[in-house]
Amino acid sequence: MRKLTPDSRALVIVLALFTSIGALATDTYLPSLPAMEQVFSASTAEIQLTLSAFMLGLAVSQLFYGPMSDRFGRKPVMFGGLAIFVAASFACTIAQSVEMLIGLRFFQAVGASAGPVLARAIARDLHGGDKAARMLSAMGSVMGLVPAIAPIIGGYLEIWWGWHASFLFVGLIGIVAIAALVLKIAESLHSPDPEALQPLHLAKNFRSLLRDRIYLGYMACGCFSFAGLFAFISGSSFVLQGVFGVAAENFGLYFALVCLGYVAGTQIATRLTMRVGLARMVWFGALLAAASGIVMVGLALGGVDRPMAVVGPHIFFMASVGMVLPQSIAGALTPFPHMAGA
Repeated sequence: MRKLTPDSRALVIVLALFTSIGALATDTYLPSLPAMEQVFSASTAEIQLTLSAFMLGLAVSQLFYGPMSDRFGRKPVMFGGLAIFVAASFACTIAQSVEMLIGLRFFQAVGASAGPVLARAIARDLHGGDKAARMLSAMGSVMGLVPAIAPIIGGYLEIWWGWHASFLFVGLIGIVAIAALVLKIAESLHSPDPEALQPLHLAKNFRSLLRDRIYLGYMACGCFSFAGLFAFISGSSFVLQGVFGVAAENFGLYFALVCLGYVAGTQIATRLTMRVGLARMVWFGALLAAASGIVMVGLALGGVDRPMAVVGPHIFFMASVGMVLPQSIAGALTPFPHMAGA
């Protein structure tokens, strides 16, 4: 079957699917979190550990997928990760305790992290500098639709079939991603590094990254941006449903509004990054994030206790994430084309 070309829009959509696997695995079951407290007789903190375990799995496994893909190629490593994701997603549907679910969520994340790590590496293999940033922003625009739609789907899955259905759904999407990888994606790494997995070589690569101020600066911006994103993801269902009484099926609508902010931010970045450059775009996004946070704190101190007091500022904050995160990744990778995986 004919593979997708580097400049095709279809390739952007497929890479966005890989990148959004992790978000899909989390955002789809968010409307079920309050109900899962009752099902597992667990506390809010215990249920939130299913989110924390997922983020831990993402963070740890990303350290290994990059070097592995530099050694063996992007496709085989991506295939292995997606296979783990599918297996763990289906296993989550039969979890008998919150502890079991927490463990399975960790392994689900271990598989899911192959998607964003290697999709971005593929983009960097095919393009460099501002063009890579533009492709990542375009991927972000498509990816932003996934968390906008996923909680809406998850809300109705919760009403119709319960929390199990969300994990079954994302497992099926994982199978679709595997099919797209096998049938439509060509290997983008043409010169694998046979030393990529050697401990001394790994240490040398990571030391080079951690000593580079440009890399550290872009990564700091990306990390702070992602931290704010995770704060909203982990707390939104409990705040909107538990504090403001928003119904499960309506929670997804509020979440979608916030995610549309992300799409708007990536669209702005896609159009302007080639004109103003990576660094300025990150600065614009950081200023917008700070302004959004100040407004949200002001509304809270002013006693405004409506859902939009939380959702409204987060729309603009998510726009800042769309402006900062893809550009930070591209800016960090640009000086190290030979270590796109790492």
